[in-house]
Amino acid sequence: MTAEPTAAELEEATALLSGLVSIYSPSGGEGRIVDHVEQLCQADGLSVRRVPAEVGRESLVVGAYPEPVLAIAAHLDTITPTWPEATAPRVEGGTLHGLGSVDDKGGVAACLLAARWLARDGVSLDDLPAVFAFPVDEETGGSGSRSLAIDLSPRFAIALEGTGLDAGVVECGDLEGLVHVRGVSAHGALAELGENAAHAAAKLIASLDDLGLDAHQHPILGKSLASVTEVATGDGMNVVPDVCTLRLRVRMVPGQDLAATIAEVESFADRFGGELQMVEGTAPFELPADSPLRLAVDDATESLTGRRPEPIGVPSWTDAHNFVDFGGAQAMVFGPGSIETAHTPAEHIEISQVVSCAKIFMELLSPHSLEKLTAADPRPDQPRYRRAR
Repeated sequence: MTAEPTAAELEEATALLSGLVSIYSPSGGEGRIVDHVEQLCQADGLSVRRVPAEVGRESLVVGAYPEPVLAIAAHLDTITPTWPEATAPRVEGGTLHGLGSVDDKGGVAACLLAARWLARDGVSLDDLPAVFAFPVDEETGGSGSRSLAIDLSPRFAIALEGTGLDAGVVECGDLEGLVHVRGVSAHGALAELGENAAHAAAKLIASLDDLGLDAHQHPILGKSLASVTEVATGDGMNVVPDVCTLRLRVRMVPGQDLAATIAEVESFADRFGGELQMVEGTAPFELPADSPLRLAVDDATESLTGRRPEPIGVPSWTDAHNFVDFGGAQAMVFGPGSIETAHTPAEHIEISQVVSCAKIFMELLSPHSLEKLTAADPRPDQPRYRRAR
């Protein structure tokens, strides 16, 4: 296996990824791309099965090993685009532009290429203690990876996102809630007779630093942070509002306890006449430095690219969380491209990174690499925080 992509490999990857990007597949509307990927796998002679997610939605598993040690997952859905020609792939030089090229169809293509090229080399994925998984619903509810984590229960998992082939070894937790700040309504011309909920909410926002979240620091992710992303208030221009609702998000880092953080936010909101209504909450997680998965990915990447991946932090929720929370796996985030342009009209990916990622996975699924993962200690105990939606 050569480290540098060949012209034929780049051409094959370009055609495959262009076909994926051209399929409109927003979260909730993944049917066509599920069918397409299933047909591609069947044409390559790969074992593929469907795993139910939410009602009417299904994810895919490629490989038939009954109790896989490793699951490599790339989600099939995208955001719903708000700009024209989002699903019209455009290739310029060695770069492919289009919605989902990074998030996450570049990762899907890398997985499909790895499975295809292994088969061409005479390696049956069915005989390996590993599977490729293609969840739906990553961009919204996470039901795809949740059901896959329960179905597969792998010891190790990789969730593909654009990390530039660096190793996402720590992922933020996230607390999201609605804070309803109460007041007393009054005629707008007699504001002194009421208690303005918007004013109280403004004081709450101005006092967010008093939560003391910056006491929680992580060397890669930085500090815990609270931010307000939406404000809703008022029934009319001449009415003092009696309620103001804020959407509050807290970025959590390892060392923070989810339940304790919820209690802290509740107490803080109460000081301003506010009440917390939870939307969702997930605890942060970190892959240990001596994790067999981390070492295996480092070794496979170095053998193909000549460099060991940099350990990086993942500031947003990914499917890796569900493999930790619902499957009890050690998990990490890894994949081609940069997430910086995802969800925008500028989204793009270098096709050479897609090919490199595929080859890294082939190396990761080699006998000596899988032997190390299989020989690792039994699945470690993992705290299982259910994602509240």
